[in-house]
Amino acid sequence: MNTSHAHTESTSAGHGVDQRFLWRVLLAAGGIYLAVKLFRGLGGLFWTVFGLAFGLVWMLNGRGFPW
Repeated sequence: MNTSHAHTESTSAGHGVDQRFLWRVLLAAGGIYLAVKLFRGLGGLFWTVFGLAFGLVWMLNGRGFPW
């Protein structure tokens, strides 16, 4: 009984791009994309929180609002 299969590693060597390599490249690119989006989103969140905190500090120091 022969248990070898046609889709084994030895028969697919040299036939196009290795799918594992392709998946790793796609996952790395997706990770970089998500990291950039997260960094930019956190930057916007930082300035929003900073502005609100600055307004609260201004108000709680007895100065009232700037207008």
